[in-house]
Amino acid sequence: MKKTGIFAWYGYFTDYRKRLERIKDAGFDGIMLWWEDEAGEWPIPRREMVRAALGCDLTIFNFHMAAVNDNDIWNSSLSIREGYLKPIRKTMEEMADLGYTNLVMHLCERGDVPDPNADLLRSIEYLLPYAEDNRITLSLENTWRADYLEYVYNAFPGVKELGFCFDTSHANLKDQFYLLQKYQHLLTALHLSDNDGTADQHRPPFDGNIDFSQKVTPYLTGSNLPYTLELIADQSRYPDERTFLKTARERVMRLLELEEKRKQEEKKNDQMFLRFKD
Repeated sequence: MKKTGIFAWYGYFTDYRKRLERIKDAGFDGIMLWWEDEAGEWPIPRREMVRAALGCDLTIFNFHMAAVNDNDIWNSSLSIREGYLKPIRKTMEEMADLGYTNLVMHLCERGDVPDPNADLLRSIEYLLPYAEDNRITLSLENTWRADYLEYVYNAFPGVKELGFCFDTSHANLKDQFYLLQKYQHLLTALHLSDNDGTADQHRPPFDGNIDFSQKVTPYLTGSNLPYTLELIADQSRYPDERTFLKTARERVMRLLELEEKRKQEEKKNDQMFLRFKD
């Protein structure tokens, strides 16, 4: 059975260490981390966040680049681009120092952006040597413009430092499920959540209208990636944090059951084909 995980922040403003304990108690194997220091009532440095997760016997499946102004990655100004790229370089160096290799990042932050351009490719060219030196996979996430993702993959075919983070909610909002079929061979991270098609609500699977059995799990059977949830709890519906985590865990197991059912159907069809062939 594949491992399961959840983003370390899922909507409840509780102490990070308590969240980890509750994640573990709910039955998850690991977490994803937004890579920045956690401020607020219980501040904690990001390196300590890693140690605390390991202390709770939770695997860290990947980090998410804590960037703002994602659109600066394709800006025509070199100084603006470098202001965005240097923190990514620093993050890769910090990850390598800690022994981690998977970094999720965005190529744009909104849909109202120009067509992908050469400056976007220059930014990727800037990052790739640092990714190679630090043995980092840049898991490019589908956000608001699928053509940005495809533009980069077309420009850098077969580059092992470029992976794919598939976000189900973004796909539902922007009709991007074809990306999972097209780039399933590049998958290096998953953001699993649901919505009703009107906003990026980060609901637990099956609380929205995504057809996971047809649009998602059929394309995950060949991957060993952990099933990781990116959720933000609607506390009017889930006022209790532990209950929410229990529900989240039940839903991700339901997704795994869909995948297993798909595998069994494929195996049965293959056996029937072989009998017919004989």
